Amino acid sequence: MDEELTAISEEIFQNIISRLTLHLRFMDIALNRYQFAGDSVSFRCDGSVFHYSPITVIKTFRNDPDALTRGYLHVVLHSVFLHEHFAENRKISLWNLACDIAVENVISSLHLGFLEKPEDAERERWIHRLQEKTKVMSAQKIYHALEDMESDEIRLMSGLFLFDDHDRWYHVRNVTGSHDTLFGDETKDDSSAEGNNRFDKASHDTGERKEGEDPDASDTEIQQVRNSLKDWKEISEKIETDLETFSKEYGDQAQALVQSLKELHREKYSYTDFLKKFMSRGEKLQINDSEFDPIFYTYGLKLYRNLPLIEPLEFSEINNIRELVIAIDTSGSVQGDVVQSFLQKTYNIFQQQENFFSHFNIHILQCDMMIRDTAVIHTPAQFTDYIENLEIKGLGGTDFRPVFAYIDEQLKQKHFRKLGGLLYFTDGDGIYPKIKPAYLTAFLFPHGNKDITVPPWAIRYILEEEERYAYQESESTD
Repeated sequence: MDEELTAISEEIFQNIISRLTLHLRFMDIALNRYQFAGDSVSFRCDGSVFHYSPITVIKTFRNDPDALTRGYLHVVLHSVFLHEHFAENRKISLWNLACDIAVENVISSLHLGFLEKPEDAERERWIHRLQEKTKVMSAQKIYHALEDMESDEIRLMSGLFLFDDHDRWYHVRNVTGSHDTLFGDETKDDSSAEGNNRFDKASHDTGERKEGEDPDASDTEIQQVRNSLKDWKEISEKIETDLETFSKEYGDQAQALVQSLKELHREKYSYTDFLKKFMSRGEKLQINDSEFDPIFYTYGLKLYRNLPLIEPLEFSEINNIRELVIAIDTSGSVQGDVVQSFLQKTYNIFQQQENFFSHFNIHILQCDMMIRDTAVIHTPAQFTDYIENLEIKGLGGTDFRPVFAYIDEQLKQKHFRKLGGLLYFTDGDGIYPKIKPAYLTAFLFPHGNKDITVPPWAIRYILEEEERYAYQESESTD
């Protein structure tokens, strides 16, 4: 009897897949990706196996086949957006809801009549409200919008957008030791630099265990999760490519899906890697392990006990922070806590031993329409003291030119010998210089300032909200 129910259920799923494929040809591979297991009391999926209750499937299909069809598409879209593989340091209930809203928004935008339900109007009202807070309806962006909403509102939405149980997602995360940097940490606009995308690593998997993976999980289980991530990454990229190639055919039907996929695949990499652009090359007093032969060294110790035959070189030529200007836009549109978190994140990277010369020269400027404060930092202790006692000065309009004039004067006076460049933290709304400076310049924008255009000679860099507050989260978990 159980085998018969399972066979009927799988036939139902095949009918659902055929129907959806007929209308959504660009999702054919995604719709056919799962294996099925009739071993669950609810619908749940880990990206590889779709778990279900045969009795529930048959009853639901008999009463409302379109509801089951929509639900299956709901689950598939979770996998397309890799929701199973994102390990967010967040409140699980909010994250689950954010993922459900993200996929339901896409389903609604497809405008397929047989998927429309009476509760769609209520869903649309909530979606429109969220769209007032975030332009991109990705799960990550929706999550932050939900944080500002009342608990009663969250409860109402949870019931409205729910279809499947997400508990298998957290098993996937525990197996692989996933964390917030699945894609890296931040957005780059400079296409010439290398990214730190874990998808790339998944595509060239060596099969070796990685740090953070569950020690109790079998090698087979870990490899299955890795393969699932790699497969779904390729599937989601193919869907985006197909939609862009045949955009005229699909028109506005898949606009929300394309937008979400672009956000998903947007290359990101770490702020640490970004700051390497501003490092200067020079010698540092430390053991240089790469330029001496350890064989003769250890042979001398063995033969003469305390007399190595070759001493290691004590100087290494490395890239470090030597000279840098950090400018802070202190106009009324940039909040003090955001500035402080940016400085703290930057300092956390600088304080690593390999990123500092023994003596450095960092100028921190506060500027709105004119320079309001100047601090010259030479030691980590001075940097820490500056952050802890930060007082924002200004809160007027924004003119970037005084900072460039200041740097030009410092260069003229030879106060900088090897300037790494300028990091200008701002909301982007101000007067830019017309002439390209003689040093590397980057304008760093808080999360959400993605439509700002900078001069062609400058780097535009988006600091994602998760990255700016990472140091606060790490301190709270110690």
